[in-house]
Amino acid sequence: MVPIDIAVGVLVDSRGRVLIARRRPDTPGAGFWEFPGGKREPDESIETCLSRELAEEIGVTNLRSRPLIRFTHDRGPRPVRLHVARIDQWTGEAAGREGQAVRWCDRDALSGVELLPATDVILAALSLPPVYLITPPVGRTREARESWFSALDRALRHQGTPDTPPMLRLRQPQLEDDDYAALARDVLVRARPFSARVLLDRSAALVERLNAHGLHWSARRAQRADDRPIGRDRWFAVSTHDSDELAHAETLGADFATLSPVARTASHPEARPLGWPAFEAYRGERALSVYALGGLGPTDLAPALDHYAQGVAGIREFWPGS
Repeated sequence: MVPIDIAVGVLVDSRGRVLIARRRPDTPGAGFWEFPGGKREPDESIETCLSRELAEEIGVTNLRSRPLIRFTHDRGPRPVRLHVARIDQWTGEAAGREGQAVRWCDRDALSGVELLPATDVILAALSLPPVYLITPPVGRTREARESWFSALDRALRHQGTPDTPPMLRLRQPQLEDDDYAALARDVLVRARPFSARVLLDRSAALVERLNAHGLHWSARRAQRADDRPIGRDRWFAVSTHDSDELAHAETLGADFATLSPVARTASHPEARPLGWPAFEAYRGERALSVYALGGLGPTDLAPALDHYAQGVAGIREFWPGS
């Protein structure tokens, strides 16, 4: 069955709250709350559809928006393709113009709201920053470690946004487990002033023991698993390199993935880069956020968003002094 194209708008106010609307009694999903939007008409662009639907439903116009995520799901009565945009500026006072209830809601309070199926995918994308920072190897000498931690502080200071704190993957494959755990403790302490979220590479048990924010698995490790290894109260991410690995990450219930290499990298010069068309094709319409990784820097953020990435991930271009 061909999915229905739906334009969805996530309005975010100056306090970081989002606008949700309640489905009317005479509509599918009656009583559930959702982000406003509606079905695209024939020959109508997604942008035009979004503007029309939000003007009709909640009375806002002159939208200043950016793509957030596009994905397909069949958790409702029939498959839908959601084209979700984040909207930070508009004209008008949002109100229910079609008899529906609307309200502004803190994101932390949404867990207590009965939301439409698949809203969790949108909320994950909304909570993720545009840059996913990956750490380079830590040095063994005292001077090298001090320099590494100073670079960590600078990197965290410059990443994230006011309502999406920085996110960091502690990737240190050269360390033994005990040394990795000791470093993770120190990193978590250094990350706290920045409200940064730290994902560990090793085990769910270590994540929980150190009260880290999530777990990041390699593609090889993910391929050996059949179930999500950690609870929904923490982030779970997977490294991927093709559409099959992305499909498996989605099956495992990953919150997001990295897809690489998009461009040629100095660390893996033998790897054939995907390029943006293949990135977008592999990413497809999967119900998880995907970061573009490999040979990318801050100037690649705009093309990444244009190709339906959550943002960009990397080491060299985002780590001061690397």
